[in-house]
Amino acid sequence: MPRFSRALPFALIATVTMSTSGCFLVAAGAGAGAAIAYTQRGASASVPGSVNAVFGKAQSAFSAMSISETGQSTENSGALRRLVGKMGDNEVTVEIKRSSDEVAAVEVIAKKNVVDYDKDLAKRVLDRIVK
Repeated sequence: MPRFSRALPFALIATVTMSTSGCFLVAAGAGAGAAIAYTQRGASASVPGSVNAVFGKAQSAFSAMSISETGQSTENSGALRRLVGKMGDNEVTVEIKRSSDEVAAVEVIAKKNVVDYDKDLAKRVLDRIVK
């Protein structure tokens, strides 16, 4: 059997698990209702709850992880909220967008500077928000 034909099933599985935005599925919590994916700059997930409820979870995650809040903003009559903080050399940004009344799209970005991102830290923060 040629080598490429043995690798084909694995390539198909990898292709199926990729989303159209290029995000790769990292974890899906059974019953948690959120699948966490790496993005180009961090991690994202659809989280059950209103924008305000998820924002409260983000503030709790910052507190639990000793991330010092440095700013927050609200746009579009509350349909978009941001929470920004510092953890060591990293600036952590949580962006929460309304997807529906019951679901919010959340992206967490942790960066040291303009080009260096810490995707693992972003995923840990998002894990806290999802729980």
